[in-house]
Amino acid sequence: MKIIQVLASKGLGGLEKHVQELCNKLVETCEVHLIAQEYDFKNYDNRIIFHRLNLSRSRRNPFLLWRLIKLINTINPDIVHTQANKATQMIAYIRFFLKPTIKTVATLHNSKKNIVAYETLDHVIGVSYRVLDALKNPSKSVIYNGISHFSFPKNTPFPQSFGIKPDDFVIVGIGRLVATKNFSLLINAIKDLDVKLLIIGGGEEEKMLKNLTSKLTIQNKVIFAGIRDDVPSILAASHLCVISSQREGFSYVMAEALLAKTPVLSTDVADMTLILPKNYVLPLNHSNLMQEKIHYIQNNYESVQKEFKSSFQFAQKHFTIDKMSEHTYITYKKILS
Repeated sequence: MKIIQVLASKGLGGLEKHVQELCNKLVETCEVHLIAQEYDFKNYDNRIIFHRLNLSRSRRNPFLLWRLIKLINTINPDIVHTQANKATQMIAYIRFFLKPTIKTVATLHNSKKNIVAYETLDHVIGVSYRVLDALKNPSKSVIYNGISHFSFPKNTPFPQSFGIKPDDFVIVGIGRLVATKNFSLLINAIKDLDVKLLIIGGGEEEKMLKNLTSKLTIQNKVIFAGIRDDVPSILAASHLCVISSQREGFSYVMAEALLAKTPVLSTDVADMTLILPKNYVLPLNHSNLMQEKIHYIQNNYESVQKEFKSSFQFAQKHFTIDKMSEHTYITYKKILS
């Protein structure tokens, strides 16, 4: 089976990580081509065939679209698989100019207002059921994102630089420090609790969030740890992972936390109500409810861990790279048949 993946973004975020890991697994059973912009491909399997194309121009740029048509028809794949909006819209524009045997598939990574392009393709994969809610395309399926084979060592001490003591109840929040992640909700929720909050990540709201901790006089409770490469160990050593987002397509943080066997408290985003025990999924923007729930978890931690047993098992079954690539390959075969 010959597959083209099309990635129009440029960066090193969750989307790029998803494409890299999917390609690296698919190349074990398929001929994989990747059309993408010029960036660092060192983490890709050397069997993947790269086609560097400047996709930073307008998605309606006629010269770019003509080059894309010519390149895809020359490769003549069984399937063109687009990742996220820009790549999907470009393929939707040119689909009638592609060879009729080529099937088109798109992955929808977040809930979007404009999903017209996804309606026109042969199949749409959603990273959660919620992102597919508004989609009318009858050919659609959910494939959860997979996580690499990390080691999650339990009872790992925190780095001394964090200033965390052995008897501290540690909450971790992980993600870009931007408005949609709503870390201010989490900071307000812990202001009256005897906990340590470790925030992993960086972004445009970092200064505002640090000012908020100063205003609440809880600098001794909140640790801004920046971007780190030891997240699995931190998750495994934490008592609780809290996701305070206003919007998520799929939460890698949730998946990694559950694989580390660390309970997760989350706002009602993505498919949290299908994955977590329902009483650990909260309405958006309710700091008082979040505070009450964290306090309950802290005082009933042993029983809470038992409540999460089925969620931990769900993660082992669904949130691995092997499962993601296996389900993607099966979807390709169904489309071609």
